[in-house]
Amino acid sequence: MSILQTHPRGLSVRETTSGIPGAQRVVFVHGAMDTGSSFSRLLAHLGDVDAVVYDRRGYGESKLGGRAPFLIEEHVQDLLTLLEGHRSMVLAHSLGGVIALAAAQRSPHLFAGLLTYEAPMPWAPWWPALSLPRDPGNTEQVREAATLFLRRHLSDERWAALDDEHREALLVHGPAWAAELSDARSGPPAFAPEDICVPLLAVHGTLTDERHREATALLAQRAPEARLATIEGAGHLGHRRHSEALAALLREHLAATAEAKA
Repeated sequence: MSILQTHPRGLSVRETTSGIPGAQRVVFVHGAMDTGSSFSRLLAHLGDVDAVVYDRRGYGESKLGGRAPFLIEEHVQDLLTLLEGHRSMVLAHSLGGVIALAAAQRSPHLFAGLLTYEAPMPWAPWWPALSLPRDPGNTEQVREAATLFLRRHLSDERWAALDDEHREALLVHGPAWAAELSDARSGPPAFAPEDICVPLLAVHGTLTDERHREATALLAQRAPEARLATIEGAGHLGHRRHSEALAALLREHLAATAEAKA
């Protein structure tokens, strides 16, 4: 059974129950310039878990009346509110991983475990420069920078193939993207790997870029309860394009955390 609801914090949340007694609860956190719907293919392989998928503030149906800027701290508070009273496994993609790791550092008791797929470290001195608008409040600058970001992640060919309606549906998320990335880049580190004290599976694709491979490996090396895993042939959009392999890693992590608890 799937229920779509508006959370008290204004988030659009969809909870899908498997109907299986004792099924494990998994909360999914999407990345920048994305929505919770990006996990649809992954969820098709996970019918035996109770899934919670939401649009982060500023994205999808969680626009929250244009209350910009949407800072990392606000996203962390949103996730902790969703977890409160429901100790859960969390699967997070890209910048969603930064949010989930920051939340786990603060409230590890709410996490049964955590799987991150290519969580970045944009505050690190070795992280490449981001093509962010000089003024996150300038509509034209945000639109131009967001277009460059999308072309880089989708490829110029795929971007050119989109019609105007699909392009606008992506670019409407530009203000949230610009605010959160600017905050993550210029603010203090959102988390310290050494302080992540939950069972963590840090995952990257073998065809992703060097910065995401390095960040994932560093996270796996330094977090006390972390393991590293890779998905062969996957790039940064592995949650969409290699969903079956990622679902298998999540199942493995769920089983490992359940055994450890027992």
